Amino acid sequence: MGDEVKSPSLEKMLSQDQIRKEVGISASERFVDFFTPLHWHNFIELELILSGSGEQILNGQQMELEAGCLSLLRLTDFHQVTPKRDLHLLNLMVDDSFLSEEILGKLQAGDTLFFKLNPAETDTLEKLFRLCMAENGSPSPDLRYLKHLIICVFLKILKLTPRVGSKPSTEEQPIHAALLYMHMHFRENPKLSEVAKIAHYNASHFSFTFHKELGTTYCDYLNMLKISYAKELLISTSLKISDVCYECGFTSHSNFLRLFKEKLGLSPMQYRKRAIVKQDKK
Repeated sequence: MGDEVKSPSLEKMLSQDQIRKEVGISASERFVDFFTPLHWHNFIELELILSGSGEQILNGQQMELEAGCLSLLRLTDFHQVTPKRDLHLLNLMVDDSFLSEEILGKLQAGDTLFFKLNPAETDTLEKLFRLCMAENGSPSPDLRYLKHLIICVFLKILKLTPRVGSKPSTEEQPIHAALLYMHMHFRENPKLSEVAKIAHYNASHFSFTFHKELGTTYCDYLNMLKISYAKELLISTSLKISDVCYECGFTSHSNFLRLFKEKLGLSPMQYRKRAIVKQDKK
């Protein structure tokens, strides 16, 4: 059907320097003088601004870019960038499988991750970024050394930002690992059997334990993640309703409309209109 063609206004952008599959990262220095449309990645991205100025819209929030600004985008974050003066930045892209569960959990627990660093903090991170660039660019990078550098980058960011941290969890550790994977990959519609392997359970035991610990089924929890993300897209973008449906991982437009109305008591269009009215009154 015509209205089911995906809009180009929210794109899955690929790295200019593709992530080296055998390494799991891409590290580069860039000079950006062009508008970058609203997009998301299937990897974690870090951008450290060294000079220049511009504007970023990250998860619907408008932010000024200048030297010392650091953006950390997870798999569920989306942004667009408009340079005012040429932006000189360092870019680091990391496959989520490259990071430990502990670090991923802390990153996922935070809100939008955008920071304005002081000169000393900027200098420290720039040095770490450049060490990653140098090692990643070598013909035969030392993976152990590179991994330690990446961990240092993320630990430094977490140390600089005490508000970022893991939320207390009462779930069993294997279920916690499964939840973390679901939160990062829900748009890919992971099968129960696939996520059960993350928890090192067979499918039936995982399904039983998941329901016991969370009080809901795997399918309902997955749909909840999709609906929550749909709410963000409805408020923060001008995507068509059908496009919001597919960006969230739903494969059926009618199923998306039914579940949204069932969970919120409103259609997606009604939800968007009500959110706009609330924003206008502020």
